[in-house]
Amino acid sequence: MYGPLNGVRVALVTLATLAALGAAVGGYWTVTLVLGIGVGLHGLGWLYLAKQSEGESAPPD
Repeated sequence: MYGPLNGVRVALVTLATLAALGAAVGGYWTVTLVLGIGVGLHGLGWLYLAKQSEGESAPPD
């Protein structure tokens, strides 16, 4: 449904989240903020695309 690169996308977002947590533990708040915003925006984009995909796969009435 989302293509062969979805596993790569999940891995990159997971690593970005772990990097944000590591930056927070290390006290790098600017890095934490930037990574958190990036992960959050990516999540919103993914939700938008998932909604679009649901609408396209619905059978016609």
